[in-house]
Amino acid sequence: MAFEKNAVLAAHKLIKKYNTSDPYELAKKCGYILLYADLGDINYAQRDYYKRINVITLNSRSNESLQYYSLAHEIGHAVLHNGFSTAFFRQSGGCGMVNWAEKDANEFAMQIMLARFSDEDVKRMTKYELIESMGLQENLVRYIQ
Repeated sequence: MAFEKNAVLAAHKLIKKYNTSDPYELAKKCGYILLYADLGDINYAQRDYYKRINVITLNSRSNESLQYYSLAHEIGHAVLHNGFSTAFFRQSGGCGMVNWAEKDANEFAMQIMLARFSDEDVKRMTKYELIESMGLQENLVRYIQ
């Protein structure tokens, strides 16, 4: 089945395969097309899959840290949910419930983000310190494993 991949293992496999955790390099090496567009105030990115081509659009309004994470998130969708478009990675309000596909992509993206740190740094810092040093929102702390 297409959705039975482990997000954490898939991220580590991709990092190892291409010898980088930089999502811009990963997107390039995977052959994904990267675009920028004004997606409004709540949409961070989107991935479109058409004729076996992955097109990732990042919100040009987002800051650099959020674009970095959003790209890793959309690569997660491409790897974990291949063959399907993911409408938008967006700011969530309300109760904070996240569907399984978004959860997978967030877990994948967090592994990409954590790969920038040494094992010692990850052990030394709290989850909240890690999130802060990544320049990300506190609600993403739940995806640090």
